[in-house]
Amino acid sequence: MWRTDSGERILKGAEAIVFAEALSGLLDEAVSGTLDDYDLGIRCFDDLTFGQRISALATIGNGLLREDVPLVDLTAVVEGAIAAVFQHLKYEIIYEIDEPECPRPWRKWVVAARKEEQADDIPAPTCIDTEEWDFQVERLIDCILWDRDYEDDHIYMDHPPEKTQWLKDMARIPDNYYTAIADDLTDEEAQAQIKELRKLCDSIIKPY
Repeated sequence: MWRTDSGERILKGAEAIVFAEALSGLLDEAVSGTLDDYDLGIRCFDDLTFGQRISALATIGNGLLREDVPLVDLTAVVEGAIAAVFQHLKYEIIYEIDEPECPRPWRKWVVAARKEEQADDIPAPTCIDTEEWDFQVERLIDCILWDRDYEDDHIYMDHPPEKTQWLKDMARIPDNYYTAIADDLTDEEAQAQIKELRKLCDSIIKPY
């Protein structure tokens, strides 16, 4: 389960599908051996080891897609991992626009998720304006993340402890939000997690 602005919930319907597809795409990078060098522009995710990246993806995948998982504690690492999944989605949309033969209809999935949210001014799946798609994906992120605190560690951590604590208290940021770390899985543990995550994503995607 996940704590969002609209309450404690998991992703369902089209929202779950587009997230599961994007997460599965990141797992493809892991299997192909390119995840280590895949720069997503999300510093708190990019700085992780391979094992930590898989651990963080497992945390968010299970937390957002399974009802039987306890409420996940919100930290910069897990929220950054969510942002990383959606950044991968943005890259995939650019690829789809540039390569008309792309087999995965990313824009169609985003449109379905936005329609499910009863959003206004949704572009057609044939739209080739990448800035428009960035906007649409950001709105999907807003339905999960309260804010973008995972980007702001320098604001809170580059001060003496007393000021850091005061700033975090003012912003209602948990003490361990920036200091919590993901487990650094061994290669064997990471491969097992990837297998389980693929199975989870497939269970969301295949019925549709």
